[in-house]
Amino acid sequence: MKPHNPIDERELLLRLRDGDTSAFSLVFSTYYHGMCLFAEKYIGQQYAEDIADDVFLRLLESKILFNDLIHLKAYLYRAIKHSCLDLLKTKTREDIRHTAYMEMHNDPQASYLAHIMETEAKRILYNALESLSAQTAQVMKLTYLDSMSNQEAADKLDISINTVKTHKQRGLLKLKQILSKENFGFLLLFYFSDLF
Repeated sequence: MKPHNPIDERELLLRLRDGDTSAFSLVFSTYYHGMCLFAEKYIGQQYAEDIADDVFLRLLESKILFNDLIHLKAYLYRAIKHSCLDLLKTKTREDIRHTAYMEMHNDPQASYLAHIMETEAKRILYNALESLSAQTAQVMKLTYLDSMSNQEAADKLDISINTVKTHKQRGLLKLKQILSKENFGFLLLFYFSDLF
């Protein structure tokens, strides 16, 4: 996370510990959507926002001083995971019990790490799309996040397929400029593999 205002990481974490609402708002706006996506992998969309809300409320009340942003993100992912698993244990509906059973019997560590990586990739891409023009961002979202074909995106937006391709090229060039090499490489693995 790179704060938009001139505040360094250590100051942000100190202010967060001290209950500063602007520091909390910055952390919330940066990570909330990603945490909802992560929770959805365990419990579905119906409960994901409630879980994320509870975790961020606990963060606000925690007074923990995190070492760095990696430590903060690890805390959020662990808290989301444990909250989701707790919810799964308390639900009695058969489909939720089945999800919990499958989670316990299919290498949960590998599944957990895969969910983290996929969620991080989505978070990076969602945040980066805000830097693009509205139509380019919409084309990128439809084709990469919603997995539409170029033709499907063109039909939905009522534009030509060539316009879709142009927006995708512009979007990729812009993302390559604004993202770190590491983050752009991460997106290549998850979303832009068709470039190879």
